[in-house]
Amino acid sequence: MSREQLLELGRQKCSALLAQYPSSTALLSVLRQIEYLIGLDNGTITDRSRLKEIIIGVLTAREIEPLDDDAAETFYQIASEAKQM
Repeated sequence: MSREQLLELGRQKCSALLAQYPSSTALLSVLRQIEYLIGLDNGTITDRSRLKEIIIGVLTAREIEPLDDDAAETFYQIASEAKQM
């Protein structure tokens, strides 16, 4: 799976979880971070300074893994990919 596909899959899974848990600030944060990564990946965002602020892995471990293991795995892959960007 390409980085673009992985990020889009993560956005879809996060949006679906947000529909189930609309008050989750962790999910909202993950969604915003994924959207930032998508922007970096496709070139619409050029400011790379926020890359060091990506905490998808930490949020997933603390907040999301208990909600959905499948989504958590995708978010861990995205966190790993973000370190390579």
